[in-house]
Amino acid sequence: MIGHIGINSDLLNFIEKSHELSLFINKNGNIIYASSAVEQLFGFSNIEYTQFNVRDIVHPEDLPAMEQQLEELSARHGGPVNFELRCINKQGGYEWVEGTTTNFLNEESVQAIVYKFRSITTRKIAAQEQQQITARLSKRIQELEQFVYIISHNLRTPLSNLTGLINILELDLLDDYNKSIVCLFRSATNRLSETILDLTHMLNLKEKNRADIVRIDFEQVFEKVCSSFSEQIQQLGITMTYKFDCTHVLFNKIYMESILTNLLSNAIKYRDMNRSLEVKVDLRRDDQNNCILTFADNGVGIDMDANKEELFGLHQRFHSHVNGNGVGLFITKSQVTSLGGTIEVSSKVNEGTTFCITFKEQLAS
Repeated sequence: MIGHIGINSDLLNFIEKSHELSLFINKNGNIIYASSAVEQLFGFSNIEYTQFNVRDIVHPEDLPAMEQQLEELSARHGGPVNFELRCINKQGGYEWVEGTTTNFLNEESVQAIVYKFRSITTRKIAAQEQQQITARLSKRIQELEQFVYIISHNLRTPLSNLTGLINILELDLLDDYNKSIVCLFRSATNRLSETILDLTHMLNLKEKNRADIVRIDFEQVFEKVCSSFSEQIQQLGITMTYKFDCTHVLFNKIYMESILTNLLSNAIKYRDMNRSLEVKVDLRRDDQNNCILTFADNGVGIDMDANKEELFGLHQRFHSHVNGNGVGLFITKSQVTSLGGTIEVSSKVNEGTTFCITFKEQLAS
C-alpha cells in the first residue's frame, strides 16, 4: 500500500524501495502502515495490520517494556529509542526484532510513531542453543568432578592399606621370582597413588579458582624456588640468568611458586645431556603495561608441529626417556588462566623451549 492519509507518499515510496522493516502507529497504538518488508517477514498484509493495535502483535512477556517505552515516547519528540522484542507472525509463532522507535506525531509529513527494525531471530536461536550447550556442558563437568572426587576419595583407604601390606612384607623370605612380583605391585601402587594425588590437586585448583591475590615480590619468590633446586643447580653446573624490570606482580603467591617450580623442574628434566643447561628468566612490561614473564632454556625442546595442540593437555608427555606423569604443564596453565593470565610456548627440537606468561595490566603492579 503506497499512500496513507497523513503520511507523505514520497516517504512511503522511499521505505518501499529501500525494503525497510517499518511500522507506523498512531498515538493510541493502532497500526496505520506496515511496509512490504514487514508483510513478507510476518505474513500479514498491510490491510490486516491496519486492523491491529501494536499491542496485539507483541509477545505478552515483552508488553510491559513496550508499554513503558510508548509512555516515554508520548512525552518526547524526535530522538530514537532502542527496543528488542518478539512480534507474532501469521503462523502463530514469534520473530525476534530489534531497532528504534521515534515519535513523529507532530511531524506533518508523518504524524505517527515510527518503528524501524530488523529480524534477529536467527541470532537469538543461535544464542539460546549456545546457552543450552553451555548448560549441558556445565552439568556434565560438575558430574565428572563429582565422579573424580568419589573415585579419588574412595580409593585412598584401600590403596593405603595395600601399600602398608606391601611394605611389611619380608622380602628376605621370598625367592627372586616372588620378590620381582612384589616390586611390580609396589610400582603399580605408587603410580596409582600419584594419579590420585594429581586428581586431588586438580580438584583443589578448581575449588580455589578464586585464589587470593597479593602483591608478590617476584625476585623473592624466584630465589625461594631456586633454593629448593640449589643442589641440582650446583651439581649440574646450570647457568641461571635473570633480569627483573617488574619488581612486583599481583598474583597468587602459591600459584606463582608452583608455576616457577614446574618450569624449572621441566627445564632440568628435559635438559640436553650434550651441553650445559642454561636458563634465562626475564620479567618486564609491554606497551600495554602488562607484566610479561619469559622463561627460556636450551634443553631438548619439543616438536611443536606435532604436539602444539596437546601441549597443555592432561597426562600428555613428549619425551619417553624421563619419568613423569604429564600433569605439570596442565596445572601451570590452569593456575595462570584462572587468574586472567595467558601462557604461550615456542620450542624447537635440540634448541630449547621458551614459555611466555602474561599477567594482565589489572594484575600487574
